[in-house]
Amino acid sequence: MRFFSISFLILLPSFLFSTEIKLNETNNNFVITSKNTNSVSFVNYLSEIKAIKLKNNDQEFVKLLVDGYGENTKSGYASLPVIEELLIVPDNSNISIEIENIEEEIINLSDYNITQSLYPFQPSISKGEDISNVPFYFDNAYYSYKEFHINKLVETKYLGKMRGQQLARLLISPFSYNPSNNQLKIVTKIEVKLTFKNINIENEVNNRKKFYSSEFENLFKKAINYVPLENLTKDIITTYPVKYVIVSDPNFQSAIQPLIEWKTKKGFLVIEAYTNDPLVGNTTNSIRNYIKDMYDNATPNDPAPTYLLLVGDEAQVPSFNGNAGSHISDMYYCEFDGGGDFYPEMYYGRFSGTISEHIERQVEKTLMHEMYTFPNPSFLEDIVLVAGVDASMAPTYGNGQINYGTNYYFNAAHNHNVHNYLYGVLAPGALFSSDMSGASSAIINDISDGSSFANYTAHCGPSGWSDPSFENSDISGLNNINKFGVMIGNCCQSNKFDEPVCFGESLLRANKKGAVGYIGGSNNTYWDEDYWWAIGNATNITANPSYAATGLGVYDCLMHENGEQESDWFITQGQILHSGNLAVTQAGGSEQYYWEIYHVMGDPSLMPYIGVPTNLLVSHSPIMPLGSTTLSVNTEEHAYVAISKNGILLDAQIADASGLVSLVFPSISTIGVADIVITKQFKQPYIGTVQVISPTGPYVISSNNTINDPTGNNNSLADYNELIDVYMDLENVGAVSATNLNVTVSTLDPYVNMVNTNVTVPNINSSQIITTINPITFQVATLIPDQHVANFDVEITDNLGNIWNSVFSITLNAPNLTHNSFSVNDALSGNNNGKLDAGETLDLIIGVNNLGHSDIFNLVASLNSLSTYVTINNVSINGVNLVAGQQQLLTFNVTVSNTTPLATPVNFAFNISDGFYTYTNTFNEVIGIIDEDYETGDFTQFSWIQGTYPWIIDNSNVYEGMNSSRSAYNLPNNQDSELSITLDVVAPGEISFWKYLSSEQDYDFLKFRINGNKVDEWSGEDVDWSFVSFPVNVGQNTFKWEYDKDDYVSDGQDCAWIDYIVFPPIDLGLTGQIDYRNFNFKLFPNPTIGKFLLNFNDNNIHTVQIFDGSGKLIITKHNQFIKSDLDLSEFSSGTYTIKVIPENITYQIIKN
Repeated sequence: MRFFSISFLILLPSFLFSTEIKLNETNNNFVITSKNTNSVSFVNYLSEIKAIKLKNNDQEFVKLLVDGYGENTKSGYASLPVIEELLIVPDNSNISIEIENIEEEIINLSDYNITQSLYPFQPSISKGEDISNVPFYFDNAYYSYKEFHINKLVETKYLGKMRGQQLARLLISPFSYNPSNNQLKIVTKIEVKLTFKNINIENEVNNRKKFYSSEFENLFKKAINYVPLENLTKDIITTYPVKYVIVSDPNFQSAIQPLIEWKTKKGFLVIEAYTNDPLVGNTTNSIRNYIKDMYDNATPNDPAPTYLLLVGDEAQVPSFNGNAGSHISDMYYCEFDGGGDFYPEMYYGRFSGTISEHIERQVEKTLMHEMYTFPNPSFLEDIVLVAGVDASMAPTYGNGQINYGTNYYFNAAHNHNVHNYLYGVLAPGALFSSDMSGASSAIINDISDGSSFANYTAHCGPSGWSDPSFENSDISGLNNINKFGVMIGNCCQSNKFDEPVCFGESLLRANKKGAVGYIGGSNNTYWDEDYWWAIGNATNITANPSYAATGLGVYDCLMHENGEQESDWFITQGQILHSGNLAVTQAGGSEQYYWEIYHVMGDPSLMPYIGVPTNLLVSHSPIMPLGSTTLSVNTEEHAYVAISKNGILLDAQIADASGLVSLVFPSISTIGVADIVITKQFKQPYIGTVQVISPTGPYVISSNNTINDPTGNNNSLADYNELIDVYMDLENVGAVSATNLNVTVSTLDPYVNMVNTNVTVPNINSSQIITTINPITFQVATLIPDQHVANFDVEITDNLGNIWNSVFSITLNAPNLTHNSFSVNDALSGNNNGKLDAGETLDLIIGVNNLGHSDIFNLVASLNSLSTYVTINNVSINGVNLVAGQQQLLTFNVTVSNTTPLATPVNFAFNISDGFYTYTNTFNEVIGIIDEDYETGDFTQFSWIQGTYPWIIDNSNVYEGMNSSRSAYNLPNNQDSELSITLDVVAPGEISFWKYLSSEQDYDFLKFRINGNKVDEWSGEDVDWSFVSFPVNVGQNTFKWEYDKDDYVSDGQDCAWIDYIVFPPIDLGLTGQIDYRNFNFKLFPNPTIGKFLLNFNDNNIHTVQIFDGSGKLIITKHNQFIKSDLDLSEFSSGTYTIKVIPENITYQIIKN
């Protein structure tokens, strides 16, 4: 029996129908026109709507989509796009809505060939639910209504509070539907002003200061009316160190001390709390009240905590019962000011354990990860992504999530080694799809080899991932010793930590292996919500979602590579959970349920590595005099810089755009060593020290430097091959004047040659800073790495014999040459197919760019090839100039010999250099394409193999030419129509073809296989031909197209078409004593089953004669065309001789 549900239907890989409704010439746009503390004004333009056709049983519907919009969520009512935005409502104020201008129009959907009813909204389906039991919601009364259904055009809904900020959702519903008349009323433009009345500015400012956290402020910036705190007050806003609360069973106090010491050095104000303390207690309410007291009693100088780590299993540190389902939830430990809402004020996680050893292992792994002490960090390049098995949902929900991740973030372009397991299809380069028998072992092996990040989406249980299986029992056999990362399970119950030991707990408790963090649910998760959680709100759930058509989910907020505002960066484990739940909130899904069930096993402040991190650029003075209250540090923007001494945090700040941080702290009263720790997302941590000294006499240090390059490009930067002058700022931090100073600078850097190493200074008073009159000078080498940091040692002496040492660093700039494109332009003298073909003269266009930070001039670019079939008419291009960050297109003119055999591989060696900076690369091309376009009118051009229900030649539906290939007519149920071919591929390449489908959506498929492995499948009703291509490896390959029907029901024309197949480079199997490559024609296929082609590379008149084995002339044909069709079908099997006149060339062909 077949069952239907909306969740199942809207995720299909293709749709029955798609059309665009264009209302006017503007673009869809939501624009904030003004905002301040009291109000926000905006205008919304709506002009483009997409409509797709869906089906439930035999009833068709149409769903409306607008990129970036959500949908109304009343089950059984028409799904109409809506705008959802976040608002911050000032303290105790009321919202007034004023619609200042509105433009609307009514359209008849039939004018756009839409005669079906609009699709009714369906609730999401739990991953723990049997979809065969899911009802289809359709409200008959709603669809029988004879007027426009009137919705509130603009409304606000209060959500709850988060860190003192009242949150609300702004909803705009620009669509009204008249189901009886099949009409839409659409608001194409609306101007709105929201005013917040009765604002108490003093309370607002005080709350903002009191609950301020730099790691939550970005979240509030998502609100359309966000106003920075500095705009509300003239006070300077200080970024206070992040406050971190640990609530632990007392038995684990010693186990967590190394973590506390590290977190303090890293810049966290750590507060320890133990459940045997009466102020803390051991019940959920007492622990929550303890944390809430800290939150409620926060002040601007002692702000509310940001992170909470619970240490112990559920029996040691209990968890709350959820309100939105039967499950446990740690979230309510962090919800304080919403009057019982479900928006937490802190990020939270748990080290689950019942004995100290469990906790010690998690602490050890966390420290290794955060301090970057992996013995071999290369495993961080590896990423494991799995769309698990579910025949109904995985092709769209699972594959859609994983495809989004690999398309935008997790791929070779990011230097990742991705182990990608899609459902039902092989990902590029993959050996297994998730539904293949070896997938489980392969996934476990990938985890066992080490990975920085793993994400699974499908079905789970408390013991782990269900299919492919990876469960608790497999963890003991893992070999990823010191090679562990962060894992996410978008699946049911894998973090159900009220079980004896759930999957997340097992991974974290594993000794030196498993995972350092696991994010998953303590109850069943849902298909829609998990999809949104990972990639953002999307009303159209597909197998290939785009960034433009979705909101922001975990992948986007973690990687933030597409111009996301800083407010959308969520970089720690706790923030990752937050960003996913915010995406569900934006979509209007099961938000309370999701806030309750998703948990972090591990440190919520840990920043995952996605790939091997690079070094941080850091410079600071190596010493501080006793009594110092400040320290300046130069580093990178967004780096978190902390100074501590003797286990006490002195200050921590975030670097601004300049990279400069001024740490401020109470006067240091004891000599010794202060610790400097600097961290930044996707960077190796900097762990250094500063010596605190007590000078009784003078003490001079180098505090700052100014660079001049007057003989270079005079940009005050140190570039390659430049002579650099450095004017030094010297500071006397001692108690008395320093006299007769001699400054000597040295370096061991291989890219720097010191020219003038010495300057003198007559006198520096105590606390005085002077700039040297004369510079230190050095020559930068000609060939250097771009952005190389050169370190210099400074020795300063005075007439009293004092010696003071300090250091400084300078970043050296250089070009960095590469290429970013290679294309073929054969429009002028070729066939304009963008490929090399015999007899063409064409342009090879290579895009080169300079990724470095210095300009480079007078480059010479060259292109060469050892192939005798190509002539490069301009081997070199002189005088190429590339400024930093610039791209330039270089054109090489190439002639291809007209005697070049089809599918001949040719290599081009490219080089660009100025004699020092050189970039080389090799480009592999294939001359001529071997294609099957069925213009012979049959299947004899190649050795095709047909199945029981053979494909046929069809001239009624073609992509090009006169013919295409179509699957069998009247194919019975539970049968398939197969067409295959086996070819020897001689060079890496791809196979491509055009396809057209007319089938029952999601039940009858066109499947394409390579060597028996399904690489893709399609179903539904196409509106046009579509192109697909797939990579192919060298060797014998079998390509199979099969149209596969299910047990009953047919739809459309119940068939598939393919046309214009372009094969990879293959061995055509030519025979005979003469090397055919010396001539201007090619024959294929050989052997043949009858018909074959003789292709000429000219338009001359040729005579073709064919002789049988006895020497009898059996065929004579005169040709004045490029392609000559020949046929031996009526003759017996054997070897035949072909003679071409006037060339008088003979060779043999075999007829099977």
